Amino acid sequence: MDRNNGKIGLWSYRAGTIPAILLVTILFILPMALVFGSAIREGTLINSLEDASTYRILLFTVEEAFVSALVSTVAAIPFAAFFSRYRFPGRKAILALSGLSFTMPAILVVLGFVIWYGNNGYLNTLLEGIIGCKPLRILYSFPAIILAHAYLNFPIAFLIITSAWSGRPETEELAAYTLGKGRLWTFLHVTLPAIRGSAASSFALIFLYCFSSFAIVLVLGGQPRYYTLEAEIYRRVYIDADIPSAAAISIIALAATAIMLLIMPEGRREKRTSRKKRELKEAHGGSLIAAFFLVILILLFLLPPMVAIVYRSFHEKGGAFTTEHWVKGLNAGYGAMLSSFIIAFLSSYLSTSAASAIALYSAHSRSRLLPFFTTLPLAAGSVTIGLGLLIASSYIGSLIPLSADWIRYILLLAAHVMITLPFSVRTITPRAQAIPEVLRDSAYTLGMSSIRTIMKVEKPLLRSGRMKAFCFSFALSLGEVNATMMISLGRLTTLPALIYDLIGRYDYQSASALGTILLLEALIVFIIAEIGDKDGIS
Repeated sequence: MDRNNGKIGLWSYRAGTIPAILLVTILFILPMALVFGSAIREGTLINSLEDASTYRILLFTVEEAFVSALVSTVAAIPFAAFFSRYRFPGRKAILALSGLSFTMPAILVVLGFVIWYGNNGYLNTLLEGIIGCKPLRILYSFPAIILAHAYLNFPIAFLIITSAWSGRPETEELAAYTLGKGRLWTFLHVTLPAIRGSAASSFALIFLYCFSSFAIVLVLGGQPRYYTLEAEIYRRVYIDADIPSAAAISIIALAATAIMLLIMPEGRREKRTSRKKRELKEAHGGSLIAAFFLVILILLFLLPPMVAIVYRSFHEKGGAFTTEHWVKGLNAGYGAMLSSFIIAFLSSYLSTSAASAIALYSAHSRSRLLPFFTTLPLAAGSVTIGLGLLIASSYIGSLIPLSADWIRYILLLAAHVMITLPFSVRTITPRAQAIPEVLRDSAYTLGMSSIRTIMKVEKPLLRSGRMKAFCFSFALSLGEVNATMMISLGRLTTLPALIYDLIGRYDYQSASALGTILLLEALIVFIIAEIGDKDGIS
């Protein structure tokens, strides 16, 4: 390949990343600078660092995130061990059901847990009717937070570890057996070290998710002593009306999560010793019984809360069938659904387009700096992003002659772009890195310009990755509630924010009707993503 053509090509990739860099700079860096400025004003940050309650909240946030990640990861290992070894009826269906967790809004977990595990929920009703036991007091406690986080994140750990485990050949285990080592010794000294990277990766990822937990903590924790940093930020803004103090907490949360974000990639550097995957064995006899038992356990854990939402949407508390709450919910939620769809579509399109340019540049230049730069919003958390844009709204209002509602709408769209961009980058980048360099060189040899090579050769090969990123971003935006509640001030309502409001008013039937719609949308988006997720390179 001509060296000059290669240099021109690299500049073309760099030019393509300019819009993405501007997006992150304007929509994230500048608002975060406003947060920092608000935090250091009048010594607020110093005061927060000297306040014992700050460290109590920080320690609890670390504790609940650590326990949630540990429970989710450890619980996933035995299931991953079996699913990566045996083939049996229902295996693919369970893996698909677990994959649905990537598009599952947290607000649905909150609603499902309230309806299923509540003091007067369906689980207690069943237990009292069958065995006459006293109601289980699960909600509004630390175990409720951990259980909800495990519900949301166990499938993530299960899929990551199963994928890594299935991708390993059994040669090392077979060698250990040949040397006379037992199954337990082989598992502890050979298998576990081999999957340590994927387990660490899933642990770090789940820790990061749970560290920024918001809706689950507010509703299922139910008490200020169970508040995480993000929940405390929200409380200080809307209860104490103390934005500088909330900004100080945001800076502390950003510093803590940035450390985790730097650690996360370490668990992903797991290299296979062979490209040959292990052959799955057909389950029969005892292994088939074990498969049936494990499948039932997963279904009993994952399905009841979501089924309870659908059932409650059509039934009164006493069990009578009705569609009244569907009518009520749809009438109240029409505008919220429209806003959610518009924001989800626009934010997903923008984040996917920006991520594609970033992925191609990083693959071509072999630089990890830009992907890290665009992942910074993930470290901040959606509540902190919302706070930064909320502070920015006062400056925007004085510069742009728009109504307050339009400004909130634009800022809400900006928040969703920043929330979805890191996930789009992480989805598309591996696909870009998998494009053979020989294809690009061949295009240059045939006289194609660098721009034409990008548009006609590389972007078509990213189509499946872009589709998956768009669908995942769409689902993530559709279920986002944290930044929405920070920015909207209750005046611009999306579907998840409306469901949260209905839960707070104990209108579970209307919340369930809208929750069923949100669940159906998540399911449709997941199916589209799975259908479109085909490798662009054979």
